[in-house]
Amino acid sequence: MARIAYFDCPAGVAGDMVLAALIDAGADLDAIRAAVGAVVGKDVAMEAVPVTDGGLSGLRMHIDAPDEEHERHAHEILDAIAGAGLAAPVAERATRIFQRLAVAEGRVHGVPADHVHFHEVGALDSIADIVGVAAALHSLGVGRVAASPLPLTHGTVMTRHGLLPIPAPATLEVLQGYAVYGVDAEGEFVTPTGAAICAALAGTGGSMPPMRLERTGLGFGRKKWPDGRPNGVRVLLGAEDAPPAEREWEIAANLDDITPEGVSVLTEALFAAGAMDAWAEPIVMKKSRPAWTVRALCPDGVRDKVIAGFFAESTTIGLRMVALERVKLPYEIRTVATSLGAVRIKIAFHEGTVSNVSLESDDVRRLAAAAGMPVRKARDLLTREVSGQA
Repeated sequence: MARIAYFDCPAGVAGDMVLAALIDAGADLDAIRAAVGAVVGKDVAMEAVPVTDGGLSGLRMHIDAPDEEHERHAHEILDAIAGAGLAAPVAERATRIFQRLAVAEGRVHGVPADHVHFHEVGALDSIADIVGVAAALHSLGVGRVAASPLPLTHGTVMTRHGLLPIPAPATLEVLQGYAVYGVDAEGEFVTPTGAAICAALAGTGGSMPPMRLERTGLGFGRKKWPDGRPNGVRVLLGAEDAPPAEREWEIAANLDDITPEGVSVLTEALFAAGAMDAWAEPIVMKKSRPAWTVRALCPDGVRDKVIAGFFAESTTIGLRMVALERVKLPYEIRTVATSLGAVRIKIAFHEGTVSNVSLESDDVRRLAAAAGMPVRKARDLLTREVSGQA
């Protein structure tokens, strides 16, 4: 069974909080240290220290990463991840998070994503947080990540670019398409790194998906909430039970006395009856008569309605039915930000890794029309931009 990790973030989110929560839930700290060291090219001292906040016990990360003068480019970090020899799921998730950050920073500063200078998120501790989270998820065997909506506060924060409003501009860019809500509190409780981890891995915020709960973990930050709530991220791990397989049917009829208009009416009736798909194939029947084979795929629960649709909208007096077995990949719909606007993408998974990414056709047409460009050109542009966000 696939394992789900759900990030519950009522107090906001930062990269070190997610990492501490995953370690508290059982992730292998030695494997995390090894992955981080492989990316940065040296050992990084990382410890998860037990703490208590608001009467709750959990862990807080201590990462020995002194301030550096060196500012890393996005492509420098991505190249380091690609060349570190990490397990494929670790490299893929870490890359996805940094690419989300690079696209956001590029929009804020008006430069291409691969030319972005990472300041705070390019420091060793931020690299350790992001690579560490990817390695922790792999250590726990997590195939799917989900997360809660995020609370956005107000105020200002000092950065390498000077004093910026909260939420920071890069945080808001990262969270395009993500579920958020406002909280009347001052201070930065959703960091760009934490936002990117949630947005890149979960797509958007929502309620906890169905699972058989196995274990939980709690990771604390260092800030104090004005209302006294514990400043922690909770991770819930569980097994995602596969839904019981439902029998499906292919139902077909050969029709030699139906017009093209009648074929259209029939297929529309089959869809209205609940068919998952319906189509027509030209054939030649006895006495060389041109004819059509009309087929429909449907789940067991609507089979009788689809049969009724055949008999209502055609003159057939008999149907062929075959029970089918189908293998279907799990998938999720995410909304991602692009230079043309928000677009929905369908992401299919196989054994915990991304198998296929496809754009929502209606969104592509809408964005192409708004931009005044051919649909094909818009699709090519959107495909390139979303490739790093899936």
